[in-house]
Amino acid sequence: MNKNFYQLIFLSVILSLVLNCGKKEEKEEAKTATETTSEATLDPELAKGKEAYNINCASCHGETGAGDGIAAASLNPKPRNYKSPASEWKNGNTEEGVLKTLNEGIKGSPMVAYKHLGDDSLKAISKYVVYLTKN
Repeated sequence: MNKNFYQLIFLSVILSLVLNCGKKEEKEEAKTATETTSEATLDPELAKGKEAYNINCASCHGETGAGDGIAAASLNPKPRNYKSPASEWKNGNTEEGVLKTLNEGIKGSPMVAYKHLGDDSLKAISKYVVYLTKN
C-alpha cells in the first residue's frame, strides 16, 4: 500500500479520537444525574427497601431485578427476573406474594428465607421488588 493510504488511516483514527474525546465522561455524568434524580424521587420506605435489597438480594437478582446478579451464574434454578409474568412467580408478584417468599423462601431452590431481617425490612424489600417489576 502507498504512503498516502497509511496517512489517511492515521488521520482517521486521530480524528475519531478527537471527536469522541469526553463523550464517555458526558454519558457517565448523565447516567449519574439520572440515577440521583430517580433515587431522590423514591419515598422513604422505597429508599429503605432499595438499601436492604442491594445488601441482601442484588447479588442474585441484580440491581434492576433482571435475575443477573453476580451470583446468578452459579445458581440453579436461576434467580427470578422481576419483569417475568406474574404467572411465573411462585407466590405472585404482589407485595403480599413477595413478602411470603421472603419469609418462607422457595423449597428446592436457592431462594432461602430472610425472616431474620425482621418484618419492617421485609415489607420495605417487598415494596421495592414490586417497584422494580414496574420500572
